[in-house]
Amino acid sequence: MTLISPLVRPTEELLSLLPTPISPLRRIANFLQGLVDTLRKREVSWAVIAEQLGVSRQSAWERFS
Repeated sequence: MTLISPLVRPTEELLSLLPTPISPLRRIANFLQGLVDTLRKREVSWAVIAEQLGVSRQSAWERFS
């Protein structure tokens, strides 16, 4: 399969590609939010969740609360 540079593709084709990666990213974000919500309902601390995510407790709280 030969990859064609975006510079030589028609504008309409490039525009049609834009929604493709957004939908899976939204699904992943929603799934992750659901996991965090469930963990919080189980009284798992923000510190434990943040450690698993590899971020600070504050970052986890700001992103998922």
